[in-house]
Order: sequence, then structure tokens, then C-alpha cells
Amino acid sequence: MPPEPEPELEPRLQIIKVVREDDLRSQIGKDGHYFDLVDFSRIRAFHVPLLHRSSWLKNLVLKFNVSVSGCGPNDKMGHSVLAGHCLPVKRNYPVSLDFIVLNEANRYVGMLFVKALSRPSDILPSLRSLAGFPTHEEIELYEEIKFEPVMCEAINIHDTFRYGQIQSGDIICYQKSPKPENRYPSINFFFQHVHDQKEVQRKVQALEEEVLVLKRQACLEKKKANMEYDELKLERDNAVRQVDELRDQNRHAILEFSLEDLEQATEHLSDVCKVGDTEYGRVYKGIIHKTTVAIKLSCSQSLFQQEVSILRKCRHPNIVSVVGVCSEASALVYEWLPNGSLEDFIVSTNNSPPLSWRNRAQIIGDVCCTLLFLHSNKPSALVHGDLRPGNILIDANYRSKLFNFGMSNLFLAPGTCPPNLTARLPYMDPEFLTTGELTPLSDIYSLGVIILRLLTGMPPLSIAKKVAAALETDTLHLMIDKSAGEWPYTQAKQLAILGLSCVEMTREKRPDLLTKVWKGIEPMVTRPFVPYFHSASEGSCAPAPAHFFCPISMEIMKDPQVASDGFTYEAEAIKHWLDLGNNRSPMTNLKLPNEDLVPNHALRSCIQEFLELQRQRGHIPDR
Repeated sequence: MPPEPEPELEPRLQIIKVVREDDLRSQIGKDGHYFDLVDFSRIRAFHVPLLHRSSWLKNLVLKFNVSVSGCGPNDKMGHSVLAGHCLPVKRNYPVSLDFIVLNEANRYVGMLFVKALSRPSDILPSLRSLAGFPTHEEIELYEEIKFEPVMCEAINIHDTFRYGQIQSGDIICYQKSPKPENRYPSINFFFQHVHDQKEVQRKVQALEEEVLVLKRQACLEKKKANMEYDELKLERDNAVRQVDELRDQNRHAILEFSLEDLEQATEHLSDVCKVGDTEYGRVYKGIIHKTTVAIKLSCSQSLFQQEVSILRKCRHPNIVSVVGVCSEASALVYEWLPNGSLEDFIVSTNNSPPLSWRNRAQIIGDVCCTLLFLHSNKPSALVHGDLRPGNILIDANYRSKLFNFGMSNLFLAPGTCPPNLTARLPYMDPEFLTTGELTPLSDIYSLGVIILRLLTGMPPLSIAKKVAAALETDTLHLMIDKSAGEWPYTQAKQLAILGLSCVEMTREKRPDLLTKVWKGIEPMVTRPFVPYFHSASEGSCAPAPAHFFCPISMEIMKDPQVASDGFTYEAEAIKHWLDLGNNRSPMTNLKLPNEDLVPNHALRSCIQEFLELQRQRGHIPDR
């Protein structure tokens, strides 16, 4: 059998890049490249079979009309680099040189063919012409040896090119002979400057890349934070939705009682169990499921329906809780509050002990918070409509709870005139009497009258005129209810001014409940920290003694000082009081005999001992 023919091998190829003068002109001086001539990665490459390399070069000369100045060393990619120039071929000039002129543009100006035995001085006119220099301009020539590190040697223009070992493809730089004031006195200085500039550019580029990376990281972090925020917001929205659902369930979680249940609880609605008889209906005290409750038989079905509707919408700590209803008897079953109403305390019904000024301030704050809750109801505000001490109940802790919603039905029904108008009239909004329209500002008017009553203990009729007159004559301290204890005069005066602003005859002049009324009341009823004394025998907590608190700042004193009125104040608070030019007592409003202050060491020692005891028992954190 004849042997199988061997497979033909693909011819070996060599990659050759042709550098033309156009490439030099387009690249030199751009992007900081002044002396490296060209970027080989941007030069067109040719794949040439090694066997046909010489014939290819002949065709290249004919095709591009170039003069091949030499086949230099390989570039960084291992490609052969062929330098060519679009000039007529001059075979009698064996040396071709590239020239760069050093001026403002630092540009490539061209290539010259010279004889090896000629001198640089012979081509000075041509160099001046290439650069556009004047005819007699003195110039200096340098040969670039290395760029990094900078190495450049001056050329003696009177030596031949061959003697100076200048060959084809060398780079010759030249410039005007520098003057003393020039920035770069020699090309070496300029080379170093360019080198430094490239280093700065490299660092700037590195910093820009780092900034870009940081921006990307920040963007990712922001996206991550936004995602976490969206997740948390979703969780919050779900939690709010669940709370709303539970609240809706609780709103409807009102027990339904039968008439028989009510009769059993009140001994068949016996007068013995009756505790009140008002325009809203009869109120009984009873026991249902071993729990003491208040049972109100509404005077009308419409009033019953309205109050049930309101109580289903709002649950608040300062609104009397409804336990259940009896539709058959139009009755509501409430929690039982043993202390009665605020009116009972003001007029001392059944010898009720007078409320202290602290309790009175707290009750005012409770009522204000409850009205804020009602008035913020959506889509429309809820108005109590009959806010007066008789409809404010007091629990065992002397906190207030609103009661008896629905005055609007009693007053707005055609042809009706509610009973007990005399008791209600001083608290009624004057504009309501003329327009028949109830608004949240109607409740603010009623609150103002309640504030003045708790402050003075006086009957409500014409109370605003009397308090206003006392403020004008500086005799308010004589009107303050003494049974409330030593009410700080500064607090009392603030309440008097606030109460008067609430009882303005026109609604437009009354203050906003949140930004004005509550802002004035809040400091009186809230403190950042109220210590409690723990009783080991009773296992319960009791508030700190009242005389530990400064009457001005309402906080436990750190540095108690006795003023000339005989009362003890926190040093910083009483000094600030005196610095404002006040010469009257913050407690009595009487003129101070002097502005002397005496440290109350005994009280300070008691307070420190008390606080240290609370820290040891863990009731307050260590400092």
C-alpha cells in the first residue's frame, strides 16, 4: 500500500504592525504621551506568512508609498514593528530621524532623512522651519535615551550623526535655547516634569477609581439600607394592621346582656341600687359575674345608639370603659369608679376630701390628652359636647375618665330642651348657643372653665371675669383654692392665663389644643423621673415625699435653698426666677423681703439618702 500523504501544515504567520507618520501626528502630545511616540495597541496589525515576508514588504512600500525606516524590536505583545513614513523614498539618505519640538503643545513635528556623515548643524534651518521658529532662533538638540527613568543627552551639533551614534528610528527633541526666566531650563527638567505629571495622573486615576468603587459600595449599601427599611416598614405596617384588627375586634367585643341580667344585678332595678338620675338616664350600681359595675338606663333609644357608636370607636385609658350593653332596655354597663365625679370633689359631696393641686393638675392633663384623642379621630373629629365636672369620673388613683357622650343629640333634636340647663350653661360654647354647631373648639371652651374651677374652687358662673380681674390687679394668689395645698404661684398663674385663653367668646381666638393648650399643661403633669419608695413590709411602691420636689421645676431637688418667703426651691430654679427680675414669691406672690438664699442641708441630706436607698434596691439606675 502506498503511504498516506502527510497533512499539510498551516503556514507560520508573523504579526507586523506598520507605524505611519499619521499615527505619530495623531498620538504624540495626546493623553500625556510625548516621547513614547505611539501606542502600539492602537496600530493596525497585519498577519504575514514568514515565507512571503520580503515580498509582502515590497507590496507594502508600493501600496502605502512609505519609506521603510527599519524593522525595530518587538512591541510588548511580541509583534514586529515596522516604522514607515509617507515621504518620497530617498535611498541616498540612509538615516531617518523623528523629531519632537518642545513648546506649549510638545508635539511631533516630523521626520527628516539625513546622511550619516552629515552634522545636526546642517539641518538646523529645516528644524526651525518644521517648528515654525524664526530663521536665526538658537535651538538645542537632545537624544532621548530612556523615559523611565528620565535619561536624555544633549547633542553636539558640530559632530556627525555617525560619531554621535545617532541611527535610524532615534527620537530627537529640540527646543529654543532657554532663557534664565524659563520654567524648564533644560530638557531633563522638562522630562522630569512630564514624568511627575504622569505619576500624578496615575495617582489621580487610582483615586478616581477608588472613589468610583466607594460610590458603588455606597450605592449598594444604600440599596441594602432601602431594602431593610422597606422590610421594616412592611413589618411595621403589618404590625399596625394587626393592632388595628385587634382594636376593631375589641371595639366589637362588648358583651350583650339581657334585661334579666340587669334585674338580677340591681335587685330588679331597685331604688336601693340607684346612684344617680340625670338627663341621660338613671344609673344603678350592680354586680354582674362577681364584678361591680355601673348600669345606665338611657333616657332614649337614640341617645343609647349614639353613645354605643362612640364607645365602639374609641378605647382610651381616660374614657370610662364599657363592659356591655342591653339593647332590650337601652342600657349600657360600665366599669365602676368608686370615687364619683370631679364635681363631687369640688363641692365636697359626701365629705369628699379636697383634691391636692398635684391631682388637679394631673386631671387637667388627663382631660386634655383625652380630647386630643377624640379630636384626632378620622375621618371626622369626635366631640364630647357636654364636658363638665359632672361627666368626669375619678378612679381609685385619682385619674380622670370622661363619661356621658351625646349632648349633641339632646340639644340638636328639634323642639327639645334638655333638663338641668343651669348646671350645663356655664360650660357651654357661646357660639354653639347661637349657631347650634358643635366643634372641637366647643370642648376647648369647656376645658377652660374646668381649669379655672380646679384652680380657684369657685362656682363656674362668671368665673372667667373674676380670674381676669384678679390677674389685672395682681391678686390671683388670693383666689387660688387653699384646700389644694401650697399650689406654686408660677404654675397657678400659667393655668389661669391658659384657662382664660380657652374661654374666649369667639372660636377663632381660642388656642390650638395640641400646640398651645397641651404645650402649656405638659410640663406640669409630666416629669422625666419620679422616684418611688419601696416598702419592704407592704411589698409596694409609694411616691417620693412631696417636699422633695421643687415647686418651680417640679423635679426632685439636688441643691435645695430656702428663700426669704420660707419655702424651699431648687437653687438653679429660684436663681433663674430672681434673675428675671421677679421680686415676689413663686408660691404666694407676696413681695419677698430680700433675695437671700440659705442652703437647706437637712433636706438635701434626706433627699440624697432617699435616692441612694432607691439605687441599692434597683428602683433607679446608678449614675
